[in-house]
Amino acid sequence: MKKLEKYIDHTLLKPTAGIADIQKLCEEAKEHGFYAVCVNSRFVPVAREALEGSDVKIASVIGFPLGAMSTEAKVFETENACQNGAAEIDMVLEYGLLKEGHKQAVFDDVKAVVDAAAKYGSIVKVILETGALTDGEIVDACKLSEEAGAAFVKTSTGFGAGGATVHAVELMRASVGPNVQVKASGGIRDRETALAMIKAGADRIGASAGIEICKAAEGEDSPFEEGPKNILVLMGSPKMSGNTAALADAFCRGAEAAGHKVHVFNVANMNIHPCTDCRYCSEHGGACVYQDDMQQILSHLYTDDVIVFATPVYFYGFTAQLKTALDRMICVRTSAMTVKGSILLSPYGDTDTTVPVPMVDMYKAFTGYIGWENLGVVTAENCMDPGDIQGHKALVKAERLGRTL
Repeated sequence: MKKLEKYIDHTLLKPTAGIADIQKLCEEAKEHGFYAVCVNSRFVPVAREALEGSDVKIASVIGFPLGAMSTEAKVFETENACQNGAAEIDMVLEYGLLKEGHKQAVFDDVKAVVDAAAKYGSIVKVILETGALTDGEIVDACKLSEEAGAAFVKTSTGFGAGGATVHAVELMRASVGPNVQVKASGGIRDRETALAMIKAGADRIGASAGIEICKAAEGEDSPFEEGPKNILVLMGSPKMSGNTAALADAFCRGAEAAGHKVHVFNVANMNIHPCTDCRYCSEHGGACVYQDDMQQILSHLYTDDVIVFATPVYFYGFTAQLKTALDRMICVRTSAMTVKGSILLSPYGDTDTTVPVPMVDMYKAFTGYIGWENLGVVTAENCMDPGDIQGHKALVKAERLGRTL
């Protein structure tokens, strides 16, 4: 998991900000290791001088905050910002035209800015102002931005109606391909909210409260640490090539592409005796009386970093095979475990999105009791028969979750 600081675009866009304020912003970004600073185009030269010799990038807003200026004006401002050192351009979509259905004009506006930035090797994030849009308009804006070559879609300016929401981020993530990233911005002021946005699909967080966001609670270790991870994946479906396997495979592809090592066990094919509550483990330092295949899994709880449960929803819960393995974890010595986070991947046959809720609640209760932080839940509706999951948006979400750990 990359450090939380590396998600942060440390932002100051207030009209009252002056040169000294921008210099202070840049010093904070260097001190805390933020990914970038985000400033008005007037202050790009100030940021460039203040950040000289550091790896902190400069993002400049364009057409901010209304997006209603001419395309020519946006292109000029983009080229000026890039010439002065901006590596990233956060442009505001002409969402008034979008709401009227002028999609070609919106596309042309974004494409012109993308092309202008590309001449300088800079990328473009398109600010949608999601609080002013319907879900359908958000989807249209995402697709137009992707077609125009944008590298990111971004929720909000922070000056319009509403800010970033988990729903908007999830919708945006589902509406673009894996090569387009999502930035959440607007109203993100604490760590809990930032983590919720990341779990929903955000690749970047725009905030003026970056320092506060990155502060872990007293005595709490942040799960966002750099470096490859060891990941334990427990498969709960007896179907070797079913929808659960496809969802888990997507996650594993993303994790392995990010350099993580994945250990997969299909508990349906393992000899695991049910827990009989004999209390042997409590009297023998966590050792289990049953020396069976569960020992292979238990050993990974003391060497791996993340555990993933992949199971179809079966009668509103886990499969019996996976539940048997969970019950056997009563013997774990939590103080010695290296696993700190957990993930749930689950397809189900119904179209009713409330069907997995009881299982998700049980998963959260179980992992909360053990002490694992929930790093994400991916469910896939309408996946009854093998192969139904092909082309499902959950596959993209699962792969991305694996890639961003």
